[in-house]
Amino acid sequence: MVDNNEEFEFANLTPENVEVSSTNSIADELESKLLVGEVVRSVEDAYLLYCNYAHAKGFSVKKSDQHYFPGTTELQAKDFECSCEGSKDEKLSNEKVPVYLKPTSRSKCKAKLRITRQKGGEWKVGRFVVDHNHDMVAVDQRHLLRSSRNISHAQKSTLEAMVNAGISVANVVSYMENEAQGSQNLNFLRKDVYNHLSRMKNHTKVENGDASALLHHFINKANKESNFFWNVQLDDDDRVMNFFLRDSRCQVDFEYFGDVLSVDITYRTNRYNLICAPFVGINHHKQSVMFGLAFMSDETESSFEWLFKIFLDSMEGKQPEIIFTDQCQAMMNAIETVFPYSHHRLCQWHINQNAPSHFGSLNGDSRFKRLWNKCMSHCESEEEFESTWRIMNEEYNLSGHKWLNNMYTLRYKWATVFSSHRFSAGLLATSRSEGQMQC
Repeated sequence: MVDNNEEFEFANLTPENVEVSSTNSIADELESKLLVGEVVRSVEDAYLLYCNYAHAKGFSVKKSDQHYFPGTTELQAKDFECSCEGSKDEKLSNEKVPVYLKPTSRSKCKAKLRITRQKGGEWKVGRFVVDHNHDMVAVDQRHLLRSSRNISHAQKSTLEAMVNAGISVANVVSYMENEAQGSQNLNFLRKDVYNHLSRMKNHTKVENGDASALLHHFINKANKESNFFWNVQLDDDDRVMNFFLRDSRCQVDFEYFGDVLSVDITYRTNRYNLICAPFVGINHHKQSVMFGLAFMSDETESSFEWLFKIFLDSMEGKQPEIIFTDQCQAMMNAIETVFPYSHHRLCQWHINQNAPSHFGSLNGDSRFKRLWNKCMSHCESEEEFESTWRIMNEEYNLSGHKWLNNMYTLRYKWATVFSSHRFSAGLLATSRSEGQMQC
């Protein structure tokens, strides 16, 4: 079983600090965690574990087939395969490129990892094929394998901050190579940096032609409808970053039903990978009503502050009584700044979706689940919540559980007992926003 506190770092597996014998030892240790029946926390954890194993062995990994429970969109099984699976395309072969860098280097290798689960159950290794039909990559070249290369969130932040400050990409990468004491310790190549920055530039800002068409559309709508409201935020290069719109019906609905507001930022289905953020409420027939719609290029605190201030301007300064969002820290900070008189609630659905990845073996304990659900929604007083939480912590020795300790700090934002005196129209989650976007 994967230890919840265990971390696998590619930097510890580089040729500079790991000999072949040590690499084999690491591979054996990781292999023992991939045996059939072993539990993994999530699909992503299984992929990272298999990538670390592949790095230690000397091959690259690719994501493959996935299967769903019949009649649903809920994932039931996921396959990860050796990148040499399939047939080699000789026409695209280039002998000047090392074999481990060829995207078309295929030998019909059958090595793979499959993880499966029962409906509502935990993920387990369902199949693990160890044998390969090709040679492994040498130790001093394994940091170049595609699945071994990864730019961490911290490294991405450093890259973007330095590039935005006017430092050339080449100088930024050189600086990071020096900090890591060699390019082989970075876990990525220079071309990975250029690809990342290119994606950031091309897919999170609206191109000039489309931006002009968008502004033209807004202007035409405003000319035809006197109460149509729109606003756009530009970056330093005058490219569209974020925009918000609402029509006259949205304003009227917010005037009558704006006590409860739900904002969801889980959608990225458009060409530029922009965040689609609907502002949704509930009317007197318990139907969803739209108060406005935004598209955002990032999830920074400054972007959320801009968006919420524009929303307030569009609604003549009226603040909702209660706001439901997911657990985005940047959005939480912006709400405290822009909506000081509103009560911020966290979406219980998102919390319950996220919780199993932190509970580990507790996911299979029915009593723990009952105590957790009682804390979520079924305590009749704050004293009962505190008592139930204390019992849960003592029985399962959770005093050092980082995620639960953080959730306790935020209990006023998600446990219903702390907001039972506030009108919420029966809403516990941002699912109203999700339903509105699916219509």
